[in-house]
Amino acid sequence: MNTYTLTRVMRSSDGTFGILSQDKKPLCCTVENDWLDNQQRISCIPPGVYECEPFSGTKYKDVWILKDVPGRSYILIHAGNTHKHTEGCILVGKGFAELHGIPAVTNSRDTLQMLRKVMPQEFKLEIIEKFD
Repeated sequence: MNTYTLTRVMRSSDGTFGILSQDKKPLCCTVENDWLDNQQRISCIPPGVYECEPFSGTKYKDVWILKDVPGRSYILIHAGNTHKHTEGCILVGKGFAELHGIPAVTNSRDTLQMLRKVMPQEFKLEIIEKFD
């Protein structure tokens, strides 16, 4: 099973920002909630290695779900721009910018489409933190 790495590089009350890569080759940028003790719907998830598989629900179609996240459920990789667009999930984008004064990722829908083409249906996601 292929392994992808999400390296978290910056954290603030406006979100946790990272780079998704495979074999040290960047694929996209990410934004998640700030760390709030792994609380449901308002915190990013703990670092670790998670298996991911395809998921389609009523709101999000053709995305990935992370399996066996401690104390959490329905953690998805999907489109969105700021930490206000997530309830604990991982949002993907082409780059970093500001949206209405809030740190954000850009071109999220296009980035998700690109990931659907280059990533396998099932994979492992290793989340690590490298904050200054």
